[in-house]
Amino acid sequence: MDLHADALVPVRSPGVSGDLRRWPVTPLPGLDRAAHLWVWLPPGYDDDDTRHPVVYLHDGDNLFLREASFAGEVWHVDRAMSALAAEGTTAIVVGVPCHPTRRGEEYTPLPHPELGGGRAEDYLRFLLDELKPAVDATLRTLPDREHTVVAGSSLGAVVSAHLWRRRPETVGGVGLFSPAFWWPGEQSLVDLEEALEGGLTGRVHLDVGGREDPADPEREQRYVADAERLLASLRRARVPVRYVFDAVAHHHETAWAGRVREALAWLLRGYAAPAPPHVDLAPAPPSG
Repeated sequence: MDLHADALVPVRSPGVSGDLRRWPVTPLPGLDRAAHLWVWLPPGYDDDDTRHPVVYLHDGDNLFLREASFAGEVWHVDRAMSALAAEGTTAIVVGVPCHPTRRGEEYTPLPHPELGGGRAEDYLRFLLDELKPAVDATLRTLPDREHTVVAGSSLGAVVSAHLWRRRPETVGGVGLFSPAFWWPGEQSLVDLEEALEGGLTGRVHLDVGGREDPADPEREQRYVADAERLLASLRRARVPVRYVFDAVAHHHETAWAGRVREALAWLLRGYAAPAPPHVDLAPAPPSG
């Protein structure tokens, strides 16, 4: 995949926070389609030679501009990242738009018996074998796994978990917002559990709302049950995890917008925060 920094076009739109740019429509190798690519750069990116972590986000058209969003609302990732940068935490964000009509195909590792899907391996090869090397060659990134985060919502969370499970040597941090494991089915959770039992490492932000699908109470309960099943597996494996349950949150961009800043803060810095000075980390002496 061939990308050039000088081809990045600044995005001028009222309300955009920080330095948002976009690569014009370009072929996405292995996905049989083309798309523009969103890039948010930290303040002062053009003024120094600092290298930054990279956060890869799916459903890229739903991240920054309402006029680009298929959902009518956005995550306001630019605002979240600007706020984090003001606190000293910087990262480059790359947003990849989903397929306009076959999103479920690219974001699921296994097909649903009625809805289809199952092309997540193609998406994995595109993002990790084509896009990431091109971004690392073009922008000033920190390319190692510790500084590479993938995140998304719903099926975007499902494919994020798949990328991490299949390529833990490349992906170190994962953001799973309202994961829709009901689509690929229980086997997708079993695969994650087995990988965790086998030593899968990294760090995970996981969240879910209590009103993910009010029209389907059974599915709504499954969102929570599947998230908490994964949470239990992460705890057993001693993988650093931040879990948020919001009882009144719906399955929508406005809910994820409310959670993304703190999620990215934890994935980029919070997981490695030192203990407060008053905390004694020495093991307690045996009793008796």
